[in-house]
Amino acid sequence: MTHSATISLWQSLSSVTDDATERTMWHRMLHRCGDGLFLYARQLCRNDADAADVVQEAFLRVWRKHANNGVTEPDMPALCYAAVRYTVLDRQRQAARRHRREVTAGESLYGQPPLFESSLEQAEERARLEAAIHRLSVEQREVLTLKVWGELTFQQIATVTDESPNTVASRYRLALAALRQLLAKEGTP
Repeated sequence: MTHSATISLWQSLSSVTDDATERTMWHRMLHRCGDGLFLYARQLCRNDADAADVVQEAFLRVWRKHANNGVTEPDMPALCYAAVRYTVLDRQRQAARRHRREVTAGESLYGQPPLFESSLEQAEERARLEAAIHRLSVEQREVLTLKVWGELTFQQIATVTDESPNTVASRYRLALAALRQLLAKEGTP
């Protein structure tokens, strides 16, 4: 995107025109520094849509904080640029925290935690059952989990999986039959 196209995109987003009458200090500030704030945010975000959101959020932060405390117009540019910078930093921190939470959740999900709690004397049986469950197809495991541990009806499972209730019921029956067969091979009734 060219510099002039970027400027025109920002101007269409900010909707402040040169012929506006009776502008407040806030209107004048956005009109005077809006393009520079947008370009600064774009440099930090590397994305026009995020940059526009950042400038709007930053401008609102400055307005909320300083609207009634006597801030003067010469102080506004520095406040706005600082707000853009801190808004970008806040968004980056939020994204990093969200990423860490998702990675941690994914690790716990794919780390294959026990499917149910049991006493020590049932540990061997639990291990065989879990191994058999993990040998089922993904679709069968999903239906089995939603039916047994989620306590959902076939209709509810069909809604969750975007399948027909008959398909869900069939997968459940096949999963139970497969578990019986797998456990019988291992000598577990």
